[in-house]
Amino acid sequence: MSSIFLYDSIMSLSHPFDMITDVNDSKHFWKIAFRITKLWFVQKPPNFGHLEMVLMDSKVHKIQVSVVKEDFNRWRNYLVEYDTYMMQNFDVMVNDCEFKACDNLYQMEFNADTIVERLICPAIPLFEYEFKKFAEIVAGQFSSYLLIG
Repeated sequence: MSSIFLYDSIMSLSHPFDMITDVNDSKHFWKIAFRITKLWFVQKPPNFGHLEMVLMDSKVHKIQVSVVKEDFNRWRNYLVEYDTYMMQNFDVMVNDCEFKACDNLYQMEFNADTIVERLICPAIPLFEYEFKKFAEIVAGQFSSYLLIG
């Protein structure tokens, strides 16, 4: 089992990071800078729980991430909602979840080689809201498979 890499560093986004909109399943090495905008635990007794997150980059693109039960205890106390991080060595797959936390074709999953470093990165906004107009809701112009936070 590899050790956890987590430490504070200050970086600007001039360092070459991939953007979340570029992340896909065509290659295995990505390096992203992000803010955790939502973080929650999923518990389905009698099974072990897992961690779910929504990450956002400096261009306010978002992606859903899972930390499966095998890695849950390794990461659950290190990842903090609204903090910024750099991450690399993770799996990317098509987001085929029945209910999605964001509208992205792909989702990410931590694996045994995932590396996370805490960053102080003010270029990534703290919040980004996507409000729907009432008329769009009444007209049914929304994605019914998206979770509302």
